[in-house]
Formats: sequence, structure tokens, C-alpha cells
Amino acid sequence: MSQIQIQTTQNVVLSFAPASVGDRILAHVIDWIIFIAWFLIFALVHSSMGSFLSSGKIGMVFFFVIMLLPVMLYDLLFEVFMNGQSLGKRAMNIRVLALDGTPPTLGAYIMRWMFRLVDTGIFGSMVALIVAAVNGKGQRVGDIAAGTVVVKLKQIVSLKQLNQEKNQENYVPMFLEVSLLSDRDVVTIRAVLKKAKDENNRLLVWEAAQKVKQVIGVQSDIDDMKFLQQVLQDHTYLMTVG
Repeated sequence: MSQIQIQTTQNVVLSFAPASVGDRILAHVIDWIIFIAWFLIFALVHSSMGSFLSSGKIGMVFFFVIMLLPVMLYDLLFEVFMNGQSLGKRAMNIRVLALDGTPPTLGAYIMRWMFRLVDTGIFGSMVALIVAAVNGKGQRVGDIAAGTVVVKLKQIVSLKQLNQEKNQENYVPMFLEVSLLSDRDVVTIRAVLKKAKDENNRLLVWEAAQKVKQVIGVQSDIDDMKFLQQVLQDHTYLMTVG
């Protein structure tokens, strides 16, 4: 599957790999295991409160609010409040991004959620699988409509593992999210910093910093130049330990 590339007005190019169909299937399976566990919990609660919940409107409201509504809103709420990840996506280390590399808007998340019925409801997951397989960016119908894509994140090394390393044992990375950047992105950032220093181009540094923040999903108030330098240091460390 090809890399997705983003080019800014200052010719800063960032790229990332779409999640594979297999990763998305496994994430979906994990989410369904969570649904099944939720149904079982509901069944146990219902059986323990049988006579009360079996009565007319109370039972219907309980069934809808406690069992169906959380399942219906699961993908939307988790992706909105967990930075583009359901529990299944987090387990598979994949995440939803907008096609320009920024976090999706609320409207984009809602659009993806609304099209889930087309992708996975009417014909099972057949439509989603076919569209994602033939689409060069691995998008299902909901992604195409919302202008989003699910990307594969690199494995993040835990702080516990980092502290156990013999080399650079006193170094603690500030931004673990830099693992989202590809090697090509890092080369680009280095080139941008060199060009900015040679030309004293603060605009180039600012735009590069903003794009990197959007791609890795972090906010920082430190100077843009220092931010990019910190990103390079953190990336180098995370890619060399373990």
C-alpha cells in the first residue's frame, strides 16, 4: 500500500503509511469482542433484575439506553475522545487522521460514523473490505466521504523500557508521539532546519513545526526551532533503543 504524502506551501513533505486491511479487521474483531462482553454483562444484570426490567416501558428504556446506545455510539465517542482510536484501533496501533495529516474534525468523525451502516451493516463488512482493498489509501466508504484515512503508527517504546536502557539512561524523550514520523519525515525536518538557518527563514520553521504537531497530535508552547530539534532528538532515541 502506498505512502500518503502531505506537502505544505513551504514544500515541507510528510508521509505516513495507511493501516493494512488486516490491521483494520483485527481492530474490528477486538471491538466486537468488547461488544459481546457488554452484551453478556447486560444479560447478567437483566437476569438479576428480571421482574423489574421486564415491565413495559422501563424494560424498553433500559434495553435501549444501557445496551444498544453505548454500542451504537461506541466508535464515534471513542474516536472523538481518544484521538482517532477505538479500543480495537489502539490495540492494533492504528489511528484515524484527516487526509491533510491533521486530527479529523467532529463533522468528519460523525460522517465516518454515519457511513458505518453502509460499510459494515447492510452487507456485513463486505463493502468495507472491498473498498479498502482496492482504494490506494485503504479507505472505506466512510473514510472517503469524511476525507479521512486510518494510519499505522510505529511501535512506541514505554518509559519503563527506556529507563532500563544502559545507553543514554538519563535521557527521557519529551514527545513519544514522534514514533508516528517516518524516516523520510525526519530527513525532511533536518533539511528544513538547515535551510531555515541558512536563509534565516522563520516562516519555514513555523510551518514545519505546525505540520509536525498536527501529524503527531501534540501541542507545545516551546519555540518552534527548539520543538523541531527536540522532535529529532526524541525520534533518534526511540529508534535506537530496544
